[in-house]
Amino acid sequence: MTPRSLVAILVSGALLAGCAGGGGFVSRNAQANTPLFGSKSGADVSAPLNPSYRVTEVDVTVPPELTVSEANGIKPRADILWQEEPLGDRYAQVDAILTDAIKQGVAGMDGPRAVKIEAVVTRFHALTKRTRYTYGGDHEIWMVMSVRDAETGELLEPGRLVGFDSWVSSEQALADEAQGIFQRDEITALVSDMIRNDLTQPRDAPQG
Repeated sequence: MTPRSLVAILVSGALLAGCAGGGGFVSRNAQANTPLFGSKSGADVSAPLNPSYRVTEVDVTVPPELTVSEANGIKPRADILWQEEPLGDRYAQVDAILTDAIKQGVAGMDGPRAVKIEAVVTRFHALTKRTRYTYGGDHEIWMVMSVRDAETGELLEPGRLVGFDSWVSSEQALADEAQGIFQRDEITALVSDMIRNDLTQPRDAPQG
């Protein structure tokens, strides 16, 4: 499977997931039998029971096949919409935001097993200025996340789609910014909470 085909499948999954919910955190299975996300085809893909992780590495990938928009419309059609920072490499900017957010989310996890978090972004859609200050809208952040043993590379949790559509009203946006809280801060806090909640839940059911 080519990288473009793989990303197309994942983006479609993210869009379907976004249509299914009305906000809040969601974790959905989205395994792919490719080395990028890892698989245990023909083997038991259940995650370990009640794992106690210590995250020593975070690897975020923002595929170049994802589309980007710089339009200041109500909701530009693109996989990546991030305009709060100066015009530049949006892929690198999204990578930096999510890497920092995930690291914040796993800070303080001090379990005996060292693990690596791999996250492949399928959608990073923040708000344009037009939308943020008039209608309000959703931060739509989706990625495929997997967990590996940091020392052996063993796949502990196959890739699954995690993310959220989180509504921010124009009134809330203005109130946040009056306190020095901007879109990056909002998204970082949401991703951090999502990752922490996800990785500290007991694994008493198959994740595949």
